[in-house]
Amino acid sequence: MFSSKNSKRQLYLALVIAVLLGVITWFGLNFNSAKYDKPIVTQNEAVGKIDIIALLQRFSGTDKEINSLIKKLEKDSLNPSNIEALKNFGTKIPVDVYSAYALYLQGINEKNNTFLQQAASLFFESGTHDPDSLADKTTYSVYSIRSCERILKTDSKNLAALTSKAIAIVYFGGAIMEGVGILKQVESIDSNYVDAQHHLMILDLQSGQFKKAEKRLKKLLHLQPENQQYAEILLKLETQQIK
Repeated sequence: MFSSKNSKRQLYLALVIAVLLGVITWFGLNFNSAKYDKPIVTQNEAVGKIDIIALLQRFSGTDKEINSLIKKLEKDSLNPSNIEALKNFGTKIPVDVYSAYALYLQGINEKNNTFLQQAASLFFESGTHDPDSLADKTTYSVYSIRSCERILKTDSKNLAALTSKAIAIVYFGGAIMEGVGILKQVESIDSNYVDAQHHLMILDLQSGQFKKAEKRLKKLLHLQPENQQYAEILLKLETQQIK
């Protein structure tokens, strides 16, 4: 009798724990909070932590107002007034990473893929010329890719997001084949998508695949006949000035 009651109690506790875990998981999946942006320790110890807050602070100097705002964002990254204030700082100072992160958070808050795409592009552009360290570069890369992945969760064939993710993987991560695979996925969806064709052409040139590059350049010129840069590169290929 006692054993039977014990078994029932254990079963009841197990069910309660299972329900609680389910509720916690549901909240974790459906509500974004500042915890999403806490530092992530990467497997590569040379890279260190992916820490967007530290990156924001690097630009703040002794400015009390922006430092106060960054602390607020660290506690509550999805507070609309904090996001708007960060966006204003990004325009006023200007600091691209402030604008990029504000767009990223606004895109999450409003479930707006346009803002997320703008964030992905701005993180990428900033990461190509700004980083002081490998850790900074990795943070730009991660947030560019995260922005794209959030878009792709709801729109798996979004060409702009796929292309942005691919170039971040290639140029920041050095994973050329993975990035090329994604660009070719874009090509299979729309062979006339200029951005993907452009980056595939550049990668063909960099890898010495000049015939492929020439073919893509002709396609790009068909799509953008006024583009003088493409015309000049094609001429150099045809006259073997590029070898």
